[in-house]
Formats: sequence, structure tokens, C-alpha cells
Amino acid sequence: MGGYGLQILGLLGLAVLGLVAGGPAGQGEDSKPHVTTTTTTHINYKTAKPFAAVTADLEKQLGKFDPSIYAPAPGVKFDPKEIVAKSRASEGSSGLMIFARYDHGALLALVGRKAEGRQYVIGNPLVALQMTQVNLVAGECAPVRLFVYAGDDGMTYVDYDLPSSVFGRFDSPEIAKVAKGLDEKVERLVRNAIAP
Repeated sequence: MGGYGLQILGLLGLAVLGLVAGGPAGQGEDSKPHVTTTTTTHINYKTAKPFAAVTADLEKQLGKFDPSIYAPAPGVKFDPKEIVAKSRASEGSSGLMIFARYDHGALLALVGRKAEGRQYVIGNPLVALQMTQVNLVAGECAPVRLFVYAGDDGMTYVDYDLPSSVFGRFDSPEIAKVAKGLDEKVERLVRNAIAP
């Protein structure tokens, strides 16, 4: 069994030991979650443009996130101006970049189902920074997710949660202003991708 499998087994073993011993050490009243209910606005675009064309036009507008920009090698001086410049150079025409892309169609092929669906994790570290310097927990919501899929009706759909509604739970005028700008960037990105 590979190292990853052993790690999983080790974690499962620790979880079982925790259950047998009555839960993790120190678990008490303070470990109960604080639950907040919020309202999120969901956006759905529909187009006759084929899935492959929509995803290609979407990706043309996105830069690619390079984590090495934000983690200089040991001994290399940390230069904020250089990091900002490199980050700006990594942005696509949309002002956003891809952090990750997941092909759910390929996953469904494993169970014999033919489908086209792709999730994009997109954003901009410099935009996130504007929010996390106000409230670090805003990092939970950045970057944002966008899902493109082919429907049974032959149409292509693009779905996402409106960033300003997601970040709205922080009840901060500064974060709200940045999130509104993110709304505009994502909307422009999608509208350009679905344009004929």
C-alpha cells in the first residue's frame, strides 16, 4: 500500500481511537460550532454555444495561478513590489486566474456516464488580499467557483454564486466594495465566454 493509503489508514485509526476514548482531548462546550445562516444569490447563464467553445473562450481570458510567486525560495529576499508585479503579469484579460480545474465529465466516465461538466476555481490573490486584510476569515470564500456544463437539452450552462452575496456575511463595507468589483469581473468573464 502506498504512503497516501497509509496516511488515510492512520487518520482513520486516530478517528476510531478518538471515538473510543470519548472524542478528541479538550473537546467540550467551546468545541460546539457557531452556526450562521446566510442568503446566497445563485447565477445561471444558458447559451446555445457548445460546451467546448464556452470553456475554451473562458480559459482564454484567465491567467494561471503560480504559487511559487508567493513563496520565495529560502534565502531569497521577499520583495512585495516584485510579487505584486509578477501577480499582475499572471492575470488574464479578465483580471482573474485559474487556481484549479476539475473535469466532472471525466469522473462520470468512470461509471459509464457520458457528460460534460467542468468546475473552475478562479480568482486573484491581490483581490483576495484586499478582503483578508480587513477580515482574515474572508479567505474561506476566496477564490470563487464556477461550473460549466452541457445540459440534456443541448444547451451549455454556466453557474456560480454571486461573490458579493457570498462575502456579504462579513458585514463589511470594505469587503463588500471589493466583492462588488469581483461580481463585475466574473460577469464580464462569463458574458465574453458565452458570446457567439
